[in-house]
Order: sequence, then structure tokens, then C-alpha cells
Amino acid sequence: MKAICAKRKWVHDPNAQAKALIEVLFDKGLVPTFWSSHFHALRSTLEAGVPTARNKLGGHGQGSEIVQVPKHLVAYVLHMTASAIVFLAEAEKALP
Repeated sequence: MKAICAKRKWVHDPNAQAKALIEVLFDKGLVPTFWSSHFHALRSTLEAGVPTARNKLGGHGQGSEIVQVPKHLVAYVLHMTASAIVFLAEAEKALP
């Protein structure tokens, strides 16, 4: 998201977290307005789904003990992340 903002020269805080960056992408029309209610789910996924899983089960939230994350959850978060990245990258390429 930061790469898209930088490429498009869209003003954003260089230290912004996902929620603020998503707001810029929506405000700049990366997601068509007629899809805004449908993409509310995308916004929720980008803001809470992926970061929460990472922070609670790995990365920041793991603590000193290794957490065994079930493979089905890993696959789900991986696919959510990948689909969001593909969507945002292709949407950015489609902009004039």
C-alpha cells in the first residue's frame, strides 16, 4: 500500500499503519465507489484479518514460546494476504 501511495505521489504518513493507508487508497478511488459496500469486507480483512492473525499467533504476539499455528489457519491468512496484494497491484496498474 505504501508502494502504491509513493508511486502515485499520494500524500501519506510514511509511518502509517494499514488502516490509514487503506483510507488513502479508498479516498483516491483505487476501489470503485459502486463496490464500496462489497469492499467493506476487503477493508476489514486488510485492517483486522491479516494483521490480527500475525500479531496474535506469530510475529509480535508469539512471546518466548513457539506457537504452533494450525495449517488451515496459515493457509487462510496466506490466501487473504495474497488476494489483497494481487487486487491492489492490479487495481493500481489499471488507473490512468
